[in-house]
Amino acid sequence: MCAIDALGIAAMLGRDTRIESVDVTTGQPIIITTTSGHTDWEPAAAVVFIGADAGVGPSADCCCGYLNFFIGQASAEAWTRNHPGIPGQILNQTQAEDLGTRLFRPLLAD
Repeated sequence: MCAIDALGIAAMLGRDTRIESVDVTTGQPIIITTTSGHTDWEPAAAVVFIGADAGVGPSADCCCGYLNFFIGQASAEAWTRNHPGIPGQILNQTQAEDLGTRLFRPLLAD
């Protein structure tokens, strides 16, 4: 599942969540837990890369493979250097959570 989709689930459902992922560069685990609206990231330096290839079509085809968690800025930067054809940006935790919330909270709102 896309990192931003995963982050948006807590806001969309108004429930506590636990996301378990791995850094695609290092293979190290990343765990994000949302409890009562507060989110904790492990490791504390984890970030999210958001990007898309030049393809046209559903976001699952052109984006989801490029919306990933990383253990930190250096790991995300290493991945971007190895994938120069994937434009995007690295988001800090607040930016990633805010994007997930903006995209997903309205989906089940009254």
